[in-house]
Amino acid sequence: MDSQNMKNNILALTCLLILAACGNDAPATQISNNQPVESVSAPKKLERYVVGTDATYPPFDFKDEHGQLTGFDADLLKAIADNQNFSIEFIPTARSQLFPGLNEGYYQILAACLGINAERLAQSEMSEPYAFAPNVIMGKTGNNVQTLAQLGNSSVAVQQDSYTHKVLTDSGIKNIITEKTPYEAYVDFVSGRADYVVGDAGVLNYYHKNNKDTHKPQTYSAVYNKTEDVRVAFAVKKGNTELINKINEGLKNIKANGTYDKIYAKWFGTDNSLRVPEENNK
Repeated sequence: MDSQNMKNNILALTCLLILAACGNDAPATQISNNQPVESVSAPKKLERYVVGTDATYPPFDFKDEHGQLTGFDADLLKAIADNQNFSIEFIPTARSQLFPGLNEGYYQILAACLGINAERLAQSEMSEPYAFAPNVIMGKTGNNVQTLAQLGNSSVAVQQDSYTHKVLTDSGIKNIITEKTPYEAYVDFVSGRADYVVGDAGVLNYYHKNNKDTHKPQTYSAVYNKTEDVRVAFAVKKGNTELINKINEGLKNIKANGTYDKIYAKWFGTDNSLRVPEENNK
């Protein structure tokens, strides 16, 4: 056998050995009966939504001593997100910028103790209500002002650009003191700079309850418009029915499994005046 034939035989034998080796190393899991192999995909990432909030509204939305956003609204939306398998990130912003930011796409959800009214319904989708938030006049015990019309020339403190600020202006109240936050408006009142403060009952009562000053005045609160719709809800961009449906479904589920009751009791105790009756929340 010449050298060329020997080389050819060696090459052929090598190829046969390689093919045999490949056959012996076949995968352990074989495809049988011509069935397709099922693909294994990576775990689906949670849908993430940015939430705009006014972090000056305790006990609904505020920053704790560590600078972390907390409150009834925050806890409630976190529970809804867990139930509906999406994640959220809170971004505090000025109340006046909440709806502009929503419409510009900076936020996908608003959670800021937002009362349901025609103006907000016209520019957003709002969820089923999750609480009551009546607006009140807070005055010093002994005064008898119960309505806005009775304020006369009294000085009234209010958060600038809030719903109650607009109500005071539309009612023709002249002596209005505006502040950036409801807390600053409350301080104007207890310090005597303003005769009254107007705003959300839950917020003002929270400030007064937690005011440790032994000289703080005794106060009363009066709901100035008993016909006002005082239900509050989450908001999403107009037309985003998919997201608002998720929020509504999550809210319904956490009410059914008791999570809502635990969160409510954490922030409001046994005071059920801010709870929406179930028959009105269909």
